Amino acid sequence: MKRIILFIGIISYILCFSNCKEKTYFKEVISEKNVNIVMAEFPKDKEDLVINIPVEFELNFNNFPNIWFVNIYYKKNNHLRLIVDDYLIIDSQTNKPIFSLDNFENSQFPNYPNSIYLVERKMKISKEEAQKFINKYNPKTSVKDIKSTTDTISLVSYKKFREDNPKFIEELRRIPDSITFVIQKRKEKKPIQVKARINW
Repeated sequence: MKRIILFIGIISYILCFSNCKEKTYFKEVISEKNVNIVMAEFPKDKEDLVINIPVEFELNFNNFPNIWFVNIYYKKNNHLRLIVDDYLIIDSQTNKPIFSLDNFENSQFPNYPNSIYLVERKMKISKEEAQKFINKYNPKTSVKDIKSTTDTISLVSYKKFREDNPKFIEELRRIPDSITFVIQKRKEKKPIQVKARINW
């Protein structure tokens, strides 16, 4: 009898573990990609600077062959942001922008990236604060070196930046931001909406 109970317990655990694992479509990870200082895309003057912070996610979509398409929605400060205009989604492996995750799905099997990172394009930073970060992480450069939208000053990995600047991160968390993956599966009428708070 004890063996039967033990056997049932093991089977229940395996089934529970499988079901829980199946629901894990993505996971936020602390990115090793660098934080950058750049000029705003449409600056009013040369002091309009932006800090690019990579928010990275591991994707498990390839474990679900019945996924038909995936859409991403990003909310910053309670406002829905527009892809390309407000933020970019980038393949972590190739560092190339992704404009639609549907490009990775085909009729035979899904081939989604293993991870992506999101970069906010309009997170403005003052010239003074930008210079402080530059002095700390890349002292051979200066905000004066940023003369066009193609100029970039790389600081340090986000993992290190996050450890070194807790007050800056706390400010990012003051108003909760979120990402939502809308997942449509084959032969299912309604898509699944999986929303997660961004931990920064």
